[in-house]
Amino acid sequence: MKRLAVMTDVHGNMYALQAVLRDLKKQRIDTTFCTGDLIGIGPFSNQVCERLYSLKDMNIVRGNHDEAVLALMKGDPYPESRIDVQEHHQWVADHLYKRYAKWIENLPRQMVKEIEGRSFQFTHYPMDAKSSLLPISEDPFDQLVPPNGENFSQLEELEAGTVLCFGHDHDVHHFSMNDRVFFNPGALGCNNVPYARYGIIEVEDGNVRFIKRQVPYPMATYLERLNRIDFPRKEVILKLFQKNRRTHHDPTETYRISSDHYNESRK
Repeated sequence: MKRLAVMTDVHGNMYALQAVLRDLKKQRIDTTFCTGDLIGIGPFSNQVCERLYSLKDMNIVRGNHDEAVLALMKGDPYPESRIDVQEHHQWVADHLYKRYAKWIENLPRQMVKEIEGRSFQFTHYPMDAKSSLLPISEDPFDQLVPPNGENFSQLEELEAGTVLCFGHDHDVHHFSMNDRVFFNPGALGCNNVPYARYGIIEVEDGNVRFIKRQVPYPMATYLERLNRIDFPRKEVILKLFQKNRRTHHDPTETYRISSDHYNESRK
């Protein structure tokens, strides 16, 4: 059996990332995947990149915030749909170390792995073959929103039996369609509860079991740090964490797709 960890949308939140990495040490994980948006929103981009870059068995793909910041650093066209965020992204670009910009630039948009007889795809957000070739200025990550069976039915090239892990939408998603499974563990570093979210996938003989984990982290301390830093759109970003803020939450939830379900759908 293999145990995979899946995280997404760290968004410069070093406090949440550290909490998850500490928890991972207790989980007997074979390898870890991050489906993008390492930077943007939170101001600790260099610290997040430094930590993720140093880890072995960490597989990472780029997200839309990552690519938007890179576009500004390289002088490439910036997405018009994100014009309200451009000042913030420019601030991130101005402070991001060049070595981490180069590292992010070399990350792929998607990754395909065969694990224990099961095909996995890791991407920031599902996109068809045409969208996968578009530059960030043409919003390739936003062609099939929102995440649901109807929109994802357009992914005709996706192999039957594939487990597709994604992020981008900060909520948790987990559903199956046409013998394909879609799993988003929810944003690790950008939500309104003091828990950092990630997922564990157990894979054995082609069967999969999904575990959603939510790890406590010092959100109040993080918000205090944010308040002490002057950066564009700070008030808007603080509201992302404070809107309908909850202080109590079920820290773990486990759910299973039975092997019978997959066997029946493959007949």
